[in-house]
Amino acid sequence: MSASTGRNGIRSVPEMVLEQARRQPDAPALKSDGKRTTYRALVERAAGLARALTRSGVRPGAVVAIHLERGVAVPAAQLGIWLMGGICLTLPPGMPRGRLEAILADAAPEAVVGDSSGAVDAELPGVPRVIDLAACAVVPPDASGVSAGSAYLIHTSGSTGVPKGVLVGHESFALLARWHGDTYGVTPGDRASSIAAMSFDAFMWETWPYLCHGASVHFAPDELKLAPWELGDWYREQAIDLSFLPTPLAEAYLRHGTRFGQLRCLLTGGDRLRLWDGHPLRRFVNHYGPTETTVVATSYEVAPRSTGPVPIGRAIDSARTMVLDGQRQAGTGAAGELLVGGACLALGYWRNRAATERSFVRVTGSAGRWYRTGDLVRRNDEGELEFLGRIDRQIKVRGVRVEPGEIEGVLGRYPGVNDVVVDWNQDQSLLTAYVVGAPDGVDRRSASALKQFMLRHLPSEMVPQTYVFVESIPMTVHGKIDRISLLRTP
Repeated sequence: MSASTGRNGIRSVPEMVLEQARRQPDAPALKSDGKRTTYRALVERAAGLARALTRSGVRPGAVVAIHLERGVAVPAAQLGIWLMGGICLTLPPGMPRGRLEAILADAAPEAVVGDSSGAVDAELPGVPRVIDLAACAVVPPDASGVSAGSAYLIHTSGSTGVPKGVLVGHESFALLARWHGDTYGVTPGDRASSIAAMSFDAFMWETWPYLCHGASVHFAPDELKLAPWELGDWYREQAIDLSFLPTPLAEAYLRHGTRFGQLRCLLTGGDRLRLWDGHPLRRFVNHYGPTETTVVATSYEVAPRSTGPVPIGRAIDSARTMVLDGQRQAGTGAAGELLVGGACLALGYWRNRAATERSFVRVTGSAGRWYRTGDLVRRNDEGELEFLGRIDRQIKVRGVRVEPGEIEGVLGRYPGVNDVVVDWNQDQSLLTAYVVGAPDGVDRRSASALKQFMLRHLPSEMVPQTYVFVESIPMTVHGKIDRISLLRTP
């Protein structure tokens, strides 16, 4: 097996996993629904897929979609795509049809990896090749086809109403895995959980850094996301050592959960973390990082007696941070936009050079590229970053980054909707749509139909919970939307 490393001599994630398979082929790598997969089985199944993709004519550097139920088959498919030099795009079953079609149109995958159920053909029209993972041969792995460039594609919410594909490279992904292993002392004896949705980048973070270090990953039942009080029991049953929970779920677990002593460390991120009475955990770490910074850019060790909003901390090894107030760097205590630079940055937006140039910028007096996060932060007296909110209109709902413009773009297509504004109602903690209907169009009786329409096109996190019908959208004297007046609408 030949090795291919990044430009700085960094081994890629697939190479690190193959090394673990050589060291401990019969050790457990994955577990889901009581089924265990060893490292040997993982890499041989992945190698079989890589060969099938190559023989079917998929080119190195092409996007390959994954359309599989959550479980051990998904990492095998991702690894197989990397072994043949492809870029993986994970599309969970059940994704709203409209969003699925928009992502497929943007990514243009050359193949999709599915199973033998036949559902792939019906759900992903227009994809030229469908590969049945279960039908692929089991063969010895070969890393010669691993690219040093692109690793995976994740679509985030876009301000134009169309999802934006963020292209993440093997180098930044490998640096994240290495940092994670070092920071949290991951060993082959550790067991980690997988709870995050497969379509979001946290899934990549809670899976591959552990496999790179020989640990095993256990897929949690989906219902645990709705029952945080049962998480502690599942942690104990599976002997979980390390777990990541999106911020709202972590907060709920701390408020209502049990058996906090099982975990060696709980990781969280994705929203502003608030603590009311400290925490009982052995180790608790808050993280921050847009998809464009390869999942994690900063981290903060949370003391047991911490209360109130928790800082997002300092830059991890592969990142640099800068707080800008206009064109100047903000001093301690002063608010400004957070920019992130360093080797953690994604390669850019998929087939969208203009968006890439707007968001990944050069800063006078500072080397390299910097990503404009659009987040308002400040440094406290200890040098820790504190998150203050969004500069633009993006919102975090249950740990998922939401762009109201995308929601408005979808809702505006509903017959009878003349205008719409989507915003976060802070007082009620609800995503709210303010709707202007055409004469004889939608009115208060249409709320249920509007919600069903949105559920067909967007993930549940992006569907407004309430619909307020107004005669017109109020404006300020400067011609901007008067959001304060909207929030006061009865």
